Amino acid sequence: MRKILLLLSSFVTLANASFAQDAPMQSSSYGIDTKKLRFGAYVAPTMSWMRATSKTDDNKNYNITNDGTKVGFTYGLMAEYYFQDNYAIVTGLQMNSGGGKLTMERVSSVGEANTVQKGVFQYNISYLEIPVGIKLRTDPISNFRLFGQVGLTLGINVAKKASYDLNYYDSDTKIQSISQSKDKLTTSSTFGTAVAPVMLSMNIGLGAEYPLTDKLAGYIGIFFNNGFLPDATSPQNYELYDNANNKIKVNSTFKDGNVRFNNFALRLGVFF
Repeated sequence: MRKILLLLSSFVTLANASFAQDAPMQSSSYGIDTKKLRFGAYVAPTMSWMRATSKTDDNKNYNITNDGTKVGFTYGLMAEYYFQDNYAIVTGLQMNSGGGKLTMERVSSVGEANTVQKGVFQYNISYLEIPVGIKLRTDPISNFRLFGQVGLTLGINVAKKASYDLNYYDSDTKIQSISQSKDKLTTSSTFGTAVAPVMLSMNIGLGAEYPLTDKLAGYIGIFFNNGFLPDATSPQNYELYDNANNKIKVNSTFKDGNVRFNNFALRLGVFF
């Protein structure tokens, strides 16, 4: 985090110095640009994915593969407090919807009762999030301001769905195939969870602002959001169903490789 803040500070300093050599700085005449406390709103299309931190689960029973990305959407409210001219504490409230696709394939090909041989999961998950961070911006450059931002986000899970295709051995060690799409992913464990109920993410972004009127400024930025704690999914806790919607029993060795939920977001918004 310290290194990232230093990089952002260097970016802002270099941007100011570079443009100062080419053209004189222009002080903004817009009130929106000098307010200590600003509020805003934004929308953002996202490209999200779910990534395992290792190629196998902790017990080396399953190989884990990230099988694709998902187009999602984020929207929310922003608040900024400038404790110095170009340095602000930022926060807000936002809804982040996305997902991804993961394949888990058993290393051994030897049949074992109540064991998943291969599972392909397509996830759709949503988190209500509260971000907190630091924003650094340049002086006005032809009324534009460039900015860098870094922070942490606390997310609370509000929706979780998954479609899945499974090949598994039943209690008679016969291979069975399932293709299911459930409205809601539920847990079979008293204490475990199917999808992380709370998630911490790190976010970093770059962008630009431009005052539209004395009370309104346009905003654009690209952000990378990296979920790092805890594991996003826990397949050993899932309630799984066959094609006739009967609950099936599989053993608890069915795990993934410490999955993280990430996305890139293109934010478009306004401050007022």
